[in-house]
Amino acid sequence: MDELQSEKLEKFMVSVNSEVDTRIRSMIGDAETVRQKRLNCAEDEALLEAYSRIQKSVKDIEADYRRQYALKEQSLRNGLFKYREELAERIFSGVKRKIYSFIKSDKYESYIFSLIENETAGENAVVMISENDMIFLQKLENKFGYKVMADKNIKLGGIAIIDSDRGIVIDKTLDSAFEDQRKNFSSRYSFHKADGGVKR
Repeated sequence: MDELQSEKLEKFMVSVNSEVDTRIRSMIGDAETVRQKRLNCAEDEALLEAYSRIQKSVKDIEADYRRQYALKEQSLRNGLFKYREELAERIFSGVKRKIYSFIKSDKYESYIFSLIENETAGENAVVMISENDMIFLQKLENKFGYKVMADKNIKLGGIAIIDSDRGIVIDKTLDSAFEDQRKNFSSRYSFHKADGGVKR
């Protein structure tokens, strides 16, 4: 009887141990699954954080590059603008010298007369000339019959006819021609945002 009891007890113990082992293995398996999920989740979070940092770095680098590019482009534009202004100044200084040379020449008097000859103005018209050209006053009044006056705004030369009968001013001054050419030069060699270049 003791032997039978001992055998039953042994079987019971084996059965219990087997169940305990199964449960332990199951618990270890569950724990391993949870651990693996947590590891995967942690890896995903780490990867996501690393990706976010990379993306931020890329955006920062891109923003810095765009800023540097914009500064360089602005610097080039400023340099080009300065060069264009210097070029215009040199060109128009040369033009001015030629104009001064022309108004001191023998041809200038006939030029002044030719400006009026082709114009028809009312008898009350007034011819405006520079203060330097007042030496032609008497000849102009005698030849054309218009009143001639000095205009301090005319610096280079030429004439302006004020025709009050028709309410118009005929501007044939060298000053206006000079300024028109300067404006044409500026508009011909102007910046365009689209290509960042210079229109010619």
